Amino acid sequence: MTSEPDRIVVQNRIDFVTGAVRRYVADVDALTRVAERARELLARQPVAAVRAEPATGEWSAARVLGHMLASTRVLRDQLTRMAWMTDPVLPVVDDAAAAEEHRWESQDPARLLGWLSEEIAEIEALLKHLPDSSWGRAGVHPAFGRRSIRQAVRGAVGHLEGHVEQVEAALLPTGGRRV
Repeated sequence: MTSEPDRIVVQNRIDFVTGAVRRYVADVDALTRVAERARELLARQPVAAVRAEPATGEWSAARVLGHMLASTRVLRDQLTRMAWMTDPVLPVVDDAAAAEEHRWESQDPARLLGWLSEEIAEIEALLKHLPDSSWGRAGVHPAFGRRSIRQAVRGAVGHLEGHVEQVEAALLPTGGRRV
């Protein structure tokens, strides 16, 4: 989450175009809460539970974390391109290739969480210094078409929050099923 000194700086910055106080602090905070929620879910979980498939063919919590990490890495690239380039074509996640390359289920869960937190911190550093007027900058996503930084961040938050719920379900003692 945005630290208190940074929050004061961000909230007190006036957008030079609109004169409005920063509107997107809540969006940045929502993104940073994703890693915190994942960390809370995995606290005191044995490594075997994090690596176990909740049911045959379903993703383990570690595999979901790996997907979240791959998605967040691509999001950082997308946001950086949109912040600095005019109408860039945005890269997309090749989840299967990332999973094969990194073997998410064999990674230490604490390391996965650390990498996820680092990626989100990098995105936060980019976004907290971005003026409100830049949140409308766009890129072209091959599947979703033209989308702004605001749309990309909000879409990513929804996507990642859904996966945090998937991690929670995978760690249920009932094999991923709520009873």
